[in-house]
Order: sequence, then structure tokens, then C-alpha cells
Amino acid sequence: PYTLIASDHGKVIIASDTITVPSGVFSTGQTISIYNNTAGNISINRSSVTMYWVTDGTNADRTLSTRGVATVLCVGTNTFVITGGLLS
Repeated sequence: PYTLIASDHGKVIIASDTITVPSGVFSTGQTISIYNNTAGNISINRSSVTMYWVTDGTNADRTLSTRGVATVLCVGTNTFVITGGLLS
């Protein structure tokens, strides 16, 4: 598992395991992209944050399928939106 850190802003994280979006780390406007570099699914989980899926506005942990890319955008204090290909 990997928990995102402030210096991940503006980067692409090459993931092979669960990614956690933590509270109190990112500021409005900061982004992180995540690439699933595995032959299976990975989870993108929330830790005391709100993370809305742009597809339907639901606030939940997400699954990123094999070779999928997701972008997490901080839109407010501990509030994010997530979008991407092969994301559910």
C-alpha cells in the first residue's frame, strides 16, 4: 500500500498496490495521477477525506482496473474529485 504525500502533487504514481488519499496533505488545485501497472485491479481509498467520482458524484473508494489511469484533484479542504479511464 502507498499513501500519497505532498511531493506527489503534479506527478504520475506508478501503482502496483492500494493507494490512499490522506487528509491534511493537499491544497486546492493540486493534482495527482495514478497509473495501475498491474495485471489486476487496485484500490484508491479515502482516509478522512471526501472523494467525489466525476461520473456520478458519489463519495466512495474506487477501483482502478489494469492499465487504467486516474487523476485526483483537490477542490477544497480534504475534498477531492476523481476521474479516469478504467475507473469504477
